[in-house]
Amino acid sequence: PLMGSAQGLPEVLKEVLKPGFTPSDDPADYPLLPQRKFQVELSEPLWIVPSKNLPATLALNKSNNNVAITIRNGTIFMAFRNSKTHFASKKSKMVVISSRDGEKWEVEAEISLKKDCREPQFIDAGINLHLTFFSAGTSPFKFEPGDVVRYTRTSRHTWEGPHQFLQKGEVMWDIKKRFGEWYMTSYSGSHYNIFGPSKVDLHFKKSLDGLNYTPVEGRAAVYQGGVSETAFEFDHLGNLWGVTRNEDGDQSGFGHQVIFAEKAGLSSWQFPQKSSPEIFMSPKMFRHQSELFLIGRRQLGKHPFDRTPERWGMPIRRLANWLGYSFTPKATTLYQIDQITKEVHPIIDLPSAGDTAFPSIIRLDAHRFLVANYTSRPDRRKISWIRGQLGQTYLYLILINFRPQS
Repeated sequence: PLMGSAQGLPEVLKEVLKPGFTPSDDPADYPLLPQRKFQVELSEPLWIVPSKNLPATLALNKSNNNVAITIRNGTIFMAFRNSKTHFASKKSKMVVISSRDGEKWEVEAEISLKKDCREPQFIDAGINLHLTFFSAGTSPFKFEPGDVVRYTRTSRHTWEGPHQFLQKGEVMWDIKKRFGEWYMTSYSGSHYNIFGPSKVDLHFKKSLDGLNYTPVEGRAAVYQGGVSETAFEFDHLGNLWGVTRNEDGDQSGFGHQVIFAEKAGLSSWQFPQKSSPEIFMSPKMFRHQSELFLIGRRQLGKHPFDRTPERWGMPIRRLANWLGYSFTPKATTLYQIDQITKEVHPIIDLPSAGDTAFPSIIRLDAHRFLVANYTSRPDRRKISWIRGQLGQTYLYLILINFRPQS
């Protein structure tokens, strides 16, 4: 795709933030134009945190990350984690803000569980808007997922909860409503263990109401190994595609896997024998026309994520890969997935550097997608991920437009 400059984001927000406007995220709701070609355009970023348009009463620490957005009835909602650093802390809180015009923002809620909180997701279930995120521990050196909790917006600035959403220790990653049903990827198990085999279970579930989930086709786990965060999307024929984050490593190696499942057997995921050595952390997928795209964190170092030979053994490989990744710079990147070769190709970087990439994507119409993301100062492209995790991070909105060519 060619690059261009998209329409200004403030004007787009005024256009879409009208009473009664709730965009459809399902690509099946938009017609296919198989003979058309499209140019990919990015708007300038609209910086939300920090911003003079936030209430003066909102006191924020320097770390702002893990962001989610949704639009409901002419209001845009944003939830994000606020803390001292990227690492777990009992001082972390989940902040929810909203805007009716894309300029002035109001505080909806500041939720503190006296322990870490991460990975917000909105679920617009029709009658109510729900916010989910998982509670974690207080140690910056441990991964301690607790309950995934749910809060429900019952009136303006009122969110009731917490209510338990998933089983303790299960972490939700990607969630979408497709074909009238909700689908979700999640994972559970021994994430970030240095020794022993990787025993992270990857789950694929569905729901009719967006709140109560059961395994697709009754299969409790679609994979066990080193895979955690997994993005997914359906192609225009109803087949399933996904991109995994294989950070813990297993018999396939480290990195990522592009998976495929036929429409008739959505729980029968087809995995490659070997993981590709590049990794896309915080991956999220979407479809435009018949093409599949991914937004995730890109490694800018000289080596891919998996830089180790098999003879080193799994504990040493894990440590070498994790440390090597932490001390190299990063970017948030838009990728396209080749459905023939099952390869992932970078297209363009979003504003990003250091600690970055937790994309939240809203489809506005047939060709426009609103993305929220976080980053260290984007002009400091050479700082490492670990340095960014200890410093200031910012939140912004940006528009991706696929402009039809004549």
